[in-house]
Amino acid sequence: MFIVCHVLAGLLLGMALYAWRRDPLLPAAAVAGAVLPDLIDKPLGLLITGSGGFGRIYAHTLLFFLLLFSAGSLSRRMYSRRVGTLVLSAAAGVLSHQLLDVLWLLPVTWYWPLLGPFPLPEEAVPFLSYLLADILQPAEWLFFAASLFIAAILAGMRGGWQRLAPALSLVLAFFAMGVLFSAVTGSPSAITGWDDRGDNAIVAFMLLAGAVGVDRAGARAG
Repeated sequence: MFIVCHVLAGLLLGMALYAWRRDPLLPAAAVAGAVLPDLIDKPLGLLITGSGGFGRIYAHTLLFFLLLFSAGSLSRRMYSRRVGTLVLSAAAGVLSHQLLDVLWLLPVTWYWPLLGPFPLPEEAVPFLSYLLADILQPAEWLFFAASLFIAAILAGMRGGWQRLAPALSLVLAFFAMGVLFSAVTGSPSAITGWDDRGDNAIVAFMLLAGAVGVDRAGARAG
């Protein structure tokens, strides 16, 4: 899934956590956790195989999430409730990343090491090509706009630009409907460049979630 899509997921999760406990570091921890699997595995996979397509390994496993979750739980009980809560927030972000990557469809990876070693890529993908294919997708820019807006609100920035929330929310919802149409029909989407029904359905869901998040953030700042 797109890297900024994971950032948006972390921000939306962070908004919910902040509503639960008014700790301004919780959204940051959730975002950090949401991008952590790629920050670890992409460079490591490139180092191991020289391919940008070998990026779902150790930090994409259920074991990695469980270790982080356990560390947070122990920290809450034995060290500091706040530190433990922040680690748990990061663990929740990691889990959101793994769910968006639909890793249950890759059981060898998600349940590693129970089902054997990680499958190697079928073909080498130059890292620059992999990166450009990601950042040049129109969906990434929509996710970026939503993430920037929500992050600014969470950071306490104020100004008349919050009035853009309804328009931005409407744009996100409009494109979500287009991607959802592609998901239902199996046709290629101009927003994602994909024709996979499942992947497009996830993007449509995240665009809709982003629309709701932008609207809520704008209402909160108003």
